[in-house]
Amino acid sequence: MIVVTGRVQIPAERREEFLAVAGAMCAASREDDGCIGYRVYEDLEQPNRYVFIEEWRDDEALQSHFSQPHTGTFMGALVPMLAAPADALFHTVAATLRLDPARGLVAVD
Repeated sequence: MIVVTGRVQIPAERREEFLAVAGAMCAASREDDGCIGYRVYEDLEQPNRYVFIEEWRDDEALQSHFSQPHTGTFMGALVPMLAAPADALFHTVAATLRLDPARGLVAVD
């Protein structure tokens, strides 16, 4: 699995525009083959900062996502809105565990 964390800073006056563009990107991306999850969250400690969390089955799915029309449309709309350069980190995950209150950490199938 590949987990992508993307961070962006958007000026307050462009918040509504960003939310519309980001919401459309999330919805379209969740339809991509190999997408396990794709969400955007507002950072509660840093005003006007948002974090994208993406989960992909493998690198092939992620690379396919990059070539989708909705990704190009999103990037074209996002870049002019940025108050600072975006930051994206790509994490390759070998195993995933879930915290079970009764059993502690357990493997996710």
